[in-house]
Amino acid sequence: MRGWLAALAVLALCACQGAPHEYPASAEAQFHRTCPANDGVCVCTWDQVTRLMTYDEYREAMTRFRREGLMDPRITRARTHCIEHKRA
Repeated sequence: MRGWLAALAVLALCACQGAPHEYPASAEAQFHRTCPANDGVCVCTWDQVTRLMTYDEYREAMTRFRREGLMDPRITRARTHCIEHKRA
């Protein structure tokens, strides 16, 4: 029952976020160079990021991360959500 409720909560969260924004395939390929596409947390994180941020916002966030070492809180929340969901 608990797993069913967790799955329902995830579906509700995804519904609130709407459809993913459009990203070029090269952006996803770049993401999966450091976070493998066969890792469930990575797949979930990519999905969450594309729902939370436009491609331009993501690109700016990654530029800032490379320059200053500061990760955008939306990316951190997306990854944290996926890690916690995997353990649920």
